[in-house]
Order: sequence, then structure tokens, then C-alpha cells
Amino acid sequence: MMKFKVAFVGLGNICRERHIPGLMKLPNVQIIGVINRTEQSSKKVAQEYKIPRVYSSWAELVNDPEVDIVWIGTWPYLHAPVSISALKAGKHVFCQARMAMNLLEAQQMYETACRTGKVAGLCPVPFGMTYDKTIARMRREGILGEIYFVKVNSFNDFNLDPNKPLHWRKDHRLSGQNVLTLGMYIELIHRWFGWTKSVCGNYQIFTPTRKTPEGEIVEIQVPDQVQAQLELVCGTIAQLTISGMSIYPQESVEIHAQYKTLYYDVLEDKLYELAKNGERKIIVPQEEDFYDVKNWSVEKDFIEAVSMGKEYHPNFEDGLKYMEVLDAIYKSAHSNQKVFIR
Repeated sequence: MMKFKVAFVGLGNICRERHIPGLMKLPNVQIIGVINRTEQSSKKVAQEYKIPRVYSSWAELVNDPEVDIVWIGTWPYLHAPVSISALKAGKHVFCQARMAMNLLEAQQMYETACRTGKVAGLCPVPFGMTYDKTIARMRREGILGEIYFVKVNSFNDFNLDPNKPLHWRKDHRLSGQNVLTLGMYIELIHRWFGWTKSVCGNYQIFTPTRKTPEGEIVEIQVPDQVQAQLELVCGTIAQLTISGMSIYPQESVEIHAQYKTLYYDVLEDKLYELAKNGERKIIVPQEEDFYDVKNWSVEKDFIEAVSMGKEYHPNFEDGLKYMEVLDAIYKSAHSNQKVFIR
């Protein structure tokens, strides 16, 4: 049996918790190498997972002729350079979300994937995966009717403390334009309802500077809070409020449709139908629609795309689409105008 040789650029928490176990279950995969931010970290994780090769740089890894698949688990600042270099070197690429620092990088990644013909996939957001097929079936069978309005609330206290040291997610040099869970919910909306055609957005920064753990003062460019209204190609309006300024945590999606109102509690990972009196009736996926997100098949799906030519999502086109929306929100916030997406 032919084995696909995988090497990791950045083997952090999600790679350890999800991707390594998923890949190790596959008989046609061999994990052969790793590079982390430091030599010490690289050697430690290589020893822990019995990975035979430790590289001195990510460039050395992507140019290793033995590597078939480059698995990227770094912060967004390296997603574009590593992905593009790996694709040009003839490797397939699996990249951690969010796709890139900004739209330009995402476009370059997508165009390189198209030119090389290699499989280029992104790690999916787990939000909603349990109910993807259920929502698709309900729409296909006309159970919901027309979708009028979708409301997303995402609240946490991530940015609430003004004295909190600078986190990499708040550092535009490492995370680019990515904001809290915004890209995750754009991806979810696109999965369930299709692409976005126009955006109105605004954002707030409440703490203009933060100190790094080393004491460097950095100007904050990543918003603390975002509001956006998306007009989807299908005609639905989606309203998103994403805030790191709330003591009370909430992660929810409301779907107001012609025949039903649905409420998805993201933290519980449960989908409900709401009655007029406010009562909730839980929706249990049909057997053929069930997906166990705790034991997802992401790694298997990606390897089957490489080995058998199966379709894989989210791919770099899916990522480009949510990066277009993210970019449009920034442009709308700066111009105070609606921004149309081509």
C-alpha cells in the first residue's frame, strides 16, 4: 500500500488533539517530519509522537522530496508563505483556519492551488457540522420554506480586561484581519445558506494599545467588537454581532424562516425548533444525516481527496469566499458604506 508522507509546520494544540490522532488511524499515512517555532519544541514533539525528522526551517520541510503533504498548524502569518511554497514544490496542503492574514494572501493561495492542481484544504470550523446535513435536507425538502433572516450572536470576555497582555489573536502582525469568531461564523453561514453578495459593517476598538509579555507596547488594529449585516446571494439577510467585551458568554445562531424558527446553541451543539410560546423542541438528526463531530472524519476526507480525487471542503475557494467577506467588513467599517462582493 502506498503511504502518503505528511510533515507538520507548527504542531500545536489542535494538531495534537485532532489531526495527529485522525491521521494515525489511517493505514496509508505516515507522519515523517515537523518544524515548530523553536528547535527545542520541535524535538520535544517529535519525540512525543515518534516523528523521525526535525527540520531546521519550514522552507527545508516544504522542499523535502520525501514529503507528499504539508500540514500547516501555525498562526495565520505563515499560512500564505508556507502554503504557496509547498504547492509550488508539488505538495498537497492542509492549512489551519483562518485561511490567511488578508484577502490578497488568500487570493494568492487560491490562485497557486488552481495553477498547481494540488489538493488544498482548510481545517473546517466545527460549529454546525453536526447539523450540516439536517439543515441541507430541511432546505431541500422545503421544510423551512424561504429563509428570511439569520442572526448570529458571539459574546465572550476575551478583550474585556484592558490590562490583559497582548495575545497573538490581537496582534495584527500574527493574525492579520482575523477577528475572534467572525471568520468561523461566515464559514458556517456560507455552508448552510450560500455565498455573500454585499456587506455593511462596523467595529470598535476599546483598548487602543496593549503590552506584549515582554513589555513592548503595540497599537491594536484587530477589533474588540464587530457588527456586520450580510446580504446573501439567496436573498437572506444575516446579522452578526461578534464581541469580546461581554461578561456573559453566548454562541448562537437563529434562523427565521417561512415555516419554522430554529435556534442553534453552539456551546451545547444542539439545534432547536422554537414555538410561538418560546418553548424549545430539540431537533435530532436523522440517522443518515448524523455526523459525530467529536470523532470527525476531516483527516480521512482530506487524504481521500489526495488519494482518490474526492471533493474536499472547505477548500481554498471556500476560504477565499469568507476572506472576501472579512475584507468587505473592514472596508465598509472604514467607508461607512455598503460594500459589494464580486
